[in-house]
Amino acid sequence: MVRLTGRGAILALLVLSFLGLIVSDGLGWGIFANGTFVVTCILMACYVKPSDLLPVTVCPPLAFFVACVCDKLITSSGGTAAAEGTLVTLATSAPWLFLGTAVTILIGLRRGLLDNIRDLRQGLRGEPDGPLPPRVRRTTGGGSGGPGDPPGRDSDGPAWRR
Repeated sequence: MVRLTGRGAILALLVLSFLGLIVSDGLGWGIFANGTFVVTCILMACYVKPSDLLPVTVCPPLAFFVACVCDKLITSSGGTAAAEGTLVTLATSAPWLFLGTAVTILIGLRRGLLDNIRDLRQGLRGEPDGPLPPRVRRTTGGGSGGPGDPPGRDSDGPAWRR
């Protein structure tokens, strides 16, 4: 089975959203770009590596915004028209953005997104291998048994090593 990296999936979402916006502008079908976005979100969430689910579930609205800005800068007559077109497109696409993001999160949860969140929390706490049991937690200090050392430590080292 084909597996995408997180960066590859995000790039695919950006490119396909941009192409969907270009085609929908040419055809006059706004729903085409929105449908392309939702379908791409579903495919992206299904085919990305499980370890890359966290960034993939966060990025869909940002990828659509970047694609929309690029589309409007290319197809509009000027800066003000591009800004206005971007705001109008984002406003009319908001329900589809919510739908695409919600579906991506739901698929991610089914595929192990909570494990990624747990790993992120442990990494931010400085515990990349998981939390230490309460009686084995390391404390700071030199281990010299002096007045600055935490209780339970003496010159032989921490109590859990004895």
